[in-house]
Amino acid sequence: MHQMIAIATYTLALPLWAGTWWWIGGFRMQRQDPMLWLPNGLCLLFLLINLALVTVFGEVGAVAYEEGRIAFIQDRAMIVVQATASVLIVAVLVYGLTIRKVPVEFIRYLLYAFIFLLGVMAPIIWIPIEKPGFFFVLRHVQTVALIFSLFLCVAGIIVLLRDIMAAGGVDIDLSRDKNRMM
Repeated sequence: MHQMIAIATYTLALPLWAGTWWWIGGFRMQRQDPMLWLPNGLCLLFLLINLALVTVFGEVGAVAYEEGRIAFIQDRAMIVVQATASVLIVAVLVYGLTIRKVPVEFIRYLLYAFIFLLGVMAPIIWIPIEKPGFFFVLRHVQTVALIFSLFLCVAGIIVLLRDIMAAGGVDIDLSRDKNRMM
């Protein structure tokens, strides 16, 4: 049963990601900035990889193992929180001192990154110690939220760098031309 819930979590996460990406304007912005295909594609890839792994190897471990995985996810979440906070500090300085415009696209990506990170990862759910299956389900729900948050943060960084380069008069095309950067 717990494996089926985890499979359903990843299965539902795929259209939820597509809906979120559409809602924040990611598909529209991808046409203007091809680099935004990277966070979108990688998010889908990691969701699919986790779906495959939980389908093939999705066994509930012992309580100690499942608790250890929750701690691992929380450690990763702290890295994302610190990275996102650092990006916000840099963005405030860059946008406030040089560009002097409200960074609507950047704010949108980071806002949703924080919603998934803090809204799903931070609330405490008290799980009875004798129910390792509940820990199993929780870690997969939190993994989805962490993946969403991470790649929304990456998209925000791409938008920030694009705006910095545009404000500095730098015209860098990151397409696959042999005379370009990538």
